[in-house]
Amino acid sequence: MIKRLQVVFAEDAWSTIKQITHQANEGFNVGSIGYSDVINELILNSKVDIKHLQAKHTDLRRSLRVLASQDEIDIDLAIKMLTDLRGKPSKKKQTTKEINHV
Repeated sequence: MIKRLQVVFAEDAWSTIKQITHQANEGFNVGSIGYSDVINELILNSKVDIKHLQAKHTDLRRSLRVLASQDEIDIDLAIKMLTDLRGKPSKKKQTTKEINHV
């Protein structure tokens, strides 16, 4: 073991991890496969779309601040960037009811 790390998974990701772990252990009597084994395999065998990941986690306010702090702004590029950001999926804000439910 190289490093222990606490990670928070989205519900869908955790459901997938549990499902794969269950499938891997079903009928496998000569050993056992844990969550860490499955997660390591998923990471080592996956290809992450960096641009998609960045777009998914871009903060619009921070983007505007960065653009505003530049000495020379290319207006066409700024409009293109904002248009691209508008097209990205937005993060859902949790309501008080959802927070209390968790």
